[in-house]
Amino acid sequence: MTTPAGWYDDGSGSLRWWDGTQWTAHVRTTDGAPAAPERVSVEPVASELRSPDIAPFAPPYALPSSGASTAQAIAPDSVGAPGGVWGAPAPQPPAPGVSVLGVIGLAVVVLGVVCACIPVISIVGWALLGVGFVLSLVSLFLRGRKWPGITGLSVAAIGALLALAVSLLLVATVSVPADDAASAEGLTDPSSIEGAEMVPFAELEVGDCLPFVDYGDTGQIYELPVVPCDQPHTDEVYFIFELDGEDFPGDDALEEAAWDGCASHFDAYVGVAYEDSVLDFYNYQPTETSWARADDRTVQCILFSHEDVTGTLEGARY
Repeated sequence: MTTPAGWYDDGSGSLRWWDGTQWTAHVRTTDGAPAAPERVSVEPVASELRSPDIAPFAPPYALPSSGASTAQAIAPDSVGAPGGVWGAPAPQPPAPGVSVLGVIGLAVVVLGVVCACIPVISIVGWALLGVGFVLSLVSLFLRGRKWPGITGLSVAAIGALLALAVSLLLVATVSVPADDAASAEGLTDPSSIEGAEMVPFAELEVGDCLPFVDYGDTGQIYELPVVPCDQPHTDEVYFIFELDGEDFPGDDALEEAAWDGCASHFDAYVGVAYEDSVLDFYNYQPTETSWARADDRTVQCILFSHEDVTGTLEGARY
């Protein structure tokens, strides 16, 4: 604390003027008479300061406020400031915490990686990855610990590579050619049968012979392989007819009408009643879509044998 300006005993028996910051050359005796000016040494001789005849100078000073028990006044070692007080150290700023933006960016990146690996929502995942990457990058330029931003950038890079690998694997799986997919499932590609000609349903004729083909779970078929009848085969077209009506009758009613129409002509083609024959039959019929859009009303009745046959089944009588 600063001592105010005034006349103070300088320790030599005289009063010297203290201007508030330093001693001046103005002195006077203790009875008030001015003393002859004298040159004051800036640094007194050490032996004079330690002389037993001269008491050390201690001008007035102000004590610190109550509670600062450790503060104390100190006397100068030389002619300088007349007194001083030990002060408390300046408070240190608090250590920076974790960057909130970095934590948010890391969370968005992790969510983006998970979504990008799910084919249905992969686009959303890639968008989240981009947003998280930007947030993590920006967080590195803000106050706070940097590890969330650095971790977010690393996870974004690794996650992008992982999501890309999943996408490429999915594309490779979906883009397998139909014949390769059929081979992988143990099915036969009809177009690969020797001597077979793929014929649309509308061009099938009675007497066309068909080899056995396992279509698996194929819902709709648009053409069939037709082979010469002197080549081993199992199926044969034996009757084709048209259904009546403008409105689609429904799957059950349509199936019943097709069955009845094919059964009524089995005996005439094979030469023996259906109940007594070792042969069986099935049919192809219109779908609701083909009925409405293509005006399809045609039913194809197909004989089939459980073993390969050569030649026509017409008049087989078994």
